[in-house]
Amino acid sequence: MTRRPTEPRPAEVEVTAAAANVSAEWCSTCKAYTLLAGEIVLLTPEGVATVGYWAWCETCDPPEVSRVG
Repeated sequence: MTRRPTEPRPAEVEVTAAAANVSAEWCSTCKAYTLLAGEIVLLTPEGVATVGYWAWCETCDPPEVSRVG
């Protein structure tokens, strides 16, 4: 069995996750403007990157559940 040489680890970069462009929207389930939705962004030394979206309805979803895509 041949062992692969270990590759050097990339340098660690500090990032911060945050919510952006949060808005109240229409929830098609409970028929009210109770859906909060926004983008998930990473803040890095190089800039900001959108990595996903989230949505949570204050009426339909328990506090610990959110729809992340």
